[in-house]
Amino acid sequence: MWMESGERTMPSAMILEDDAAQLRLLKMLLRMEGFDVATATNGVDGVSEAVAVHPDVILLDLDLPVMDGREAYRQLRARGVDAPVVIVSAYGARKAQRELHAEAALEKPFQPDELVRTVHRLTRHAT
Repeated sequence: MWMESGERTMPSAMILEDDAAQLRLLKMLLRMEGFDVATATNGVDGVSEAVAVHPDVILLDLDLPVMDGREAYRQLRARGVDAPVVIVSAYGARKAQRELHAEAALEKPFQPDELVRTVHRLTRHAT
């Protein structure tokens, strides 16, 4: 992401994940890659936070409390959040990607380098 002055700022990511260990792993991987990371552990908070921070990429689990990942995706798009979304889920990630027209999907467990490559591919224009 670039500021008006031409200065480069950190790319940002939003992670919607309710599993604490998985959230720590995703956050660590993205921070190591130079991302500023915001997180939420349920769909409602995740949508609100994403609307507020305008992330460059969103990592979205499907099995979230309060509002599941599919509805969170729909709400993100309805509220004008157009950041690329990576569905990161143990079950049905690829199917959800097709149904929702998300930009990418990774099945848990995933290889960390696969996640990093996917995020960089999707944010190339923003970094």
